[in-house]
Amino acid sequence: MEKFVMVTYLFDFYQELLTNRQRDLLKEYYFEDFSLGELSDEHQISRQSVFDTIKKAEQKLLDYEEKLHLFSKHQQEQQTLLRIRGLCDTIKTVDEEQLNGIQEIITLVEGLINTI
Repeated sequence: MEKFVMVTYLFDFYQELLTNRQRDLLKEYYFEDFSLGELSDEHQISRQSVFDTIKKAEQKLLDYEEKLHLFSKHQQEQQTLLRIRGLCDTIKTVDEEQLNGIQEIITLVEGLINTI
């Protein structure tokens, strides 16, 4: 997975484990498209300090994922839920009661997919 995409996903999962400065700089760099120079001016620190802080924060996110696996578990759950929904969609010959149960399962799975 591309580094930019991976860091943004991991940020969603682990941002609370970063320092305020790391969180702010990553957010502004990745989500608000600030340059290192702009961040340096905004936070009144050297450009090198901005760069170092961002690199350390990125590494922390990767380390957290390596230890906790929250993002990879999330991806597996998403795939499982999509598979369940797909299997429910393929069931053709059922009575009315079974069909209602399958529709309820689909609704519940879609609710989980949208909240995860």
